This record gives sequence, C-alpha cells and structure tokens, in this order.
Amino acid sequence: MISLVGLCLLVMALLHWVLEPLEAVFTWTLQLNILPWLLGVFFIWLLAGESDRRTSP
Repeated sequence: MISLVGLCLLVMALLHWVLEPLEAVFTWTLQLNILPWLLGVFFIWLLAGESDRRTSP
C-alpha cells in the first residue's frame, strides 16, 4: 500500500513537471495573443499581392 501511494505521488510529480509548461503554452495560445500577429501577416500578404487591373498599352 505504501508503494502504491509512492507510485501515485511519483506519477503526479512527473505529470506536474511535464504538463505545467504545456499548460502555460496552451493558455498563451488560447488567450488569442497570437491572433493580432496572424491577422497582421495575413493583411500584409493580402496587400502585397499583384493587382488584377490590366493597363492598356
């Protein structure tokens, strides 16, 4: 029984050390802090494209 409690504590500690950084990354991403950067890149790409206007010679 003591070994089972120790094993549970070990697994919980490992999950804490592995999942805590992932949680921080996902929290930052899901708070949409990256959305303005993506929109900025999209609009620059949109404005940098060739125009479809044909000029007469």
